[in-house]
Amino acid sequence: MCNQINDIRQSFTSLRLDKKLRHREIAQFLKITEAELLDAHVGVSKLAAIKSTPHLARAVRLKNSWPEILAEVKHLGEVLALTRNDCGVHEKVGIYEPTSAQGDIGLVTGDVIDLRLFYRQWEFGFIFEEGKGDSLQRSIQFFDEFGTAVHKIFLLPQSDHIYFDELIDKFASSNQDSGIHVQDKTQTASSSELYPPEDFSLESFSNDWEGLQDTHDFFDLLKKHRLNRLQAIELIGKHYAEPLSRESMKMIFEAAQESQLPLMIFIGNRGAIQIHSGPIHRLIEAKGWFNILDPGFNLHLDIEKIDHIWLVRKPSKDGVITSMELLDHSGEMIALVFGKRVPGQPEMASWRNLIEDVLKDQVNQEFCVVD
Repeated sequence: MCNQINDIRQSFTSLRLDKKLRHREIAQFLKITEAELLDAHVGVSKLAAIKSTPHLARAVRLKNSWPEILAEVKHLGEVLALTRNDCGVHEKVGIYEPTSAQGDIGLVTGDVIDLRLFYRQWEFGFIFEEGKGDSLQRSIQFFDEFGTAVHKIFLLPQSDHIYFDELIDKFASSNQDSGIHVQDKTQTASSSELYPPEDFSLESFSNDWEGLQDTHDFFDLLKKHRLNRLQAIELIGKHYAEPLSRESMKMIFEAAQESQLPLMIFIGNRGAIQIHSGPIHRLIEAKGWFNILDPGFNLHLDIEKIDHIWLVRKPSKDGVITSMELLDHSGEMIALVFGKRVPGQPEMASWRNLIEDVLKDQVNQEFCVVD
C-alpha cells in the first residue's frame, strides 16, 4: 500500500510539472479516481518549503461536517467556487454568504455565489495544498462516494489564509492515514437507466407537465414518471420542447452578449448546482471548448460532448418559463440557461424573443436546405 501511495505521489508531481495535466486528467491517466489521487497525499507533513517547491503537495482529510464547513467558508472572504460535470465547468469568484441548510440540502444564496448543495451525495472532503512556482495553491475539495468531484473552493491571494489554517485545525479528521474505499460506479444504476413503467401514461405525463407551478417541480415530475430529462423532453412534444443545433446554441450566447441581456446559467452534478446570474461579455471558442471568460465568472463547455440541445417551455404560476437545455449522451444535464428572473415575476420578454427568434432562423435555414 505504501509503495502504491508513493507511486501516486511521484506520478502526480511528474505529470503536473512535465505534462501540465490537471488533477482530473492525472487521475484518469493513473486509472484512479480524483478523490483517491488527493487521498494519496494525506499524511504528508506540513512543510514551509511547499510554497517554493513546484507541485509538492499535501492533503488533510476532513470530518464529515459538510454544512458546518460551508458555513465557515464565508470567513475566508473572496474565493473561487468551482462546480463541474464531465462536459462543463462553472467558476465564480465571490463570498460564500449567506449560507443555510434545509435537511440534506445546503444553500448559498448570495448575489454572486449561488449554490444548491446536495450533502447526501457527499462522501469525502479534503484540504489540498500544492506548491505552484513561488506560490501556494490552497483549496477545499468535496467528492461523492464514487470519488468524483462535486464541488471545489480555491483560495485567492486576497482570501484570509490565516483563517484557513484555523479551519484546517477545526475540521481535520482524526484519521490522517492514506487509504479510502470508493464505490464502483459501473455497478450502480444511474438515472439515465430509468425507463417508463409498463403503466406509463403519456396523457397523465402531459397533464402533469401542463400543471407545473414552478420550475423546481420538474424534478418531481421526472421522478414520478420514471424518466430522465431527455426522455421527458422528447415525449412532451413540439408545443413544449424543440431541438436546437450547436450553432443555435452559440448564436443564443452571442445575441445575449451583444444585447447585454442578463442570463441565469446553471451547471451541476449529482452533488451540487452552481448558478451565474447576469450579463456575459467575452466569448471564445478554442480547442473544442466554448468559453465565457469574464471577470469573476468563467464557463467552459466541451462542444463535442453536447449531444442534445433543446428549447424547453415549462408552465409556471408566473407564466411560461423558457430555457435552453444542454444534455449529454445519456440525457443528463450539462447546463441550463434561462433569462434572469425573480420568482413571482414573469420571465423577460426579451429573453423569450431572443431564443424563439434563433429557433425560427434555424428552422428557416433547415427548410431552405431541404427545399
